[in-house]
Amino acid sequence: MDSASYAAGLKFLRPEIALLVTAVLGMMAHLFLKKKGARIAGYITLLGLFVTADIVFLTPLSPGGFFSGSLTADRFAFYFKIIFLIAAAMAIGLAFKFFEVQKYEAGEFYYLMPLALIGMTTAVSATDLITTYVAFELFAIPSYILTGIFKKENRSAEASIKYFFLGTLSSGLMLLGMALIFGLTGETGYAEIAKLLPGANAHIALIGMILFFAGLFFKAALAPFQMWAPDVYEGAPTPIVVFLSTASKAAVFAILIRLMLTIFLPFQASWIQIFQFLAVVSMFWGNLAALVQTNVKRLMAYSSIAHAGYIAIGLAAWGETASMAVLFYLVVYLFMNAAAFGLILLFRKGDGFGENIDDMRGLARKSPLAAASVLVVLLALTGIPPTAGFMGKYFIFMAAVEKGMIGLAALGALNSVVSLFYYFRIGRAMFMEEAPGRVAVEPSFPVMAVLVASAVVILALGLFPSFLMNFASAAFLK
Repeated sequence: MDSASYAAGLKFLRPEIALLVTAVLGMMAHLFLKKKGARIAGYITLLGLFVTADIVFLTPLSPGGFFSGSLTADRFAFYFKIIFLIAAAMAIGLAFKFFEVQKYEAGEFYYLMPLALIGMTTAVSATDLITTYVAFELFAIPSYILTGIFKKENRSAEASIKYFFLGTLSSGLMLLGMALIFGLTGETGYAEIAKLLPGANAHIALIGMILFFAGLFFKAALAPFQMWAPDVYEGAPTPIVVFLSTASKAAVFAILIRLMLTIFLPFQASWIQIFQFLAVVSMFWGNLAALVQTNVKRLMAYSSIAHAGYIAIGLAAWGETASMAVLFYLVVYLFMNAAAFGLILLFRKGDGFGENIDDMRGLARKSPLAAASVLVVLLALTGIPPTAGFMGKYFIFMAAVEKGMIGLAALGALNSVVSLFYYFRIGRAMFMEEAPGRVAVEPSFPVMAVLVASAVVILALGLFPSFLMNFASAAFLK
């Protein structure tokens, strides 16, 4: 590739360049500004995310691939980049409160986050196997470090170790699948592979697809690849969990969708069956396991598994309606999950936070605005109108019905009813039970901003879903 084409391709990487500059500035602030350097690094990173969001909107879409066809800057990638930036901004806002209470601020958090974002934004733009794998690892490795960054907690280190070893195994499976695909075609570009794979050995190609997908299913916490999620979500710092459960999951589904519709489109009948199976197992496993949880972080981990199952219904029923539904749901899920985990940071318990459902008793009397916001989020997670959570599930189930998967849609609706029982336990504690004396409610601006903003967005998109519907439809990857 000559220097002229290289320079021309750089204009499509402006968001990634901005994130790299943000990471460097945050690192410099943390290392050289000894007094409050970590907090200043946080402010720099938060500002950098807003600047990067502006740059994303100003960056042109590429007419095709660039950098020898290894990357593309299309509306699909643009859509997910915005999701990642919103998730990161929420996580950093919550981190200010988290570190303040814990009296230990890990400045590394603020510049590892942009580095992980670079991996995610590159991964959703990748149209080459090598680029996809490198980008995948670029956001996976900082995620392992971020999970164990809270050195005061042994369970944080334990979560990091578990996440690292299981994550390495999943990366190995994905790499093995890539190797089989490359061995069959001799190509790494998606477009070239798509032309050659139909003429290759179908059985080996199918094995390659399954291995490739298995590595991604792990990151998406789809059952039976979900074993890491409850322990990691419980042990990791809450702001990290917000980021992992939203941005990471969205990145993996974006990679899956691009693979489905390019390399593995000839195997559509096979991956439809795979996603149907995963949807059913994930929904039932997640919802039934959540029924017996008392720790909110573990409960939401199992809820996250169930929601991955709902998204898998959309992947199984892929088409124009399902595409819009999945992209719509991923945005709504971002706000639902961020607020649900952010709820924990309202409750001061000794030198930490109250993570059990009993710790949340009486919130409605102490902070009515926070309780009302969380109630909206719980209704959305369950899928009750007029919230955006209801609209997201409605679109997904409707897409399944359109494809003749009526039984799958019915199982999804049944699981939504099951989820009502464990979400209601949180609502009952907040509104119908007396507050425990050992827990103090400490609303702070960052936490309240996440809760209230999430509730407003969820209600607005539930009452007026057309804006996000149009945005999601425009990002449809054909």
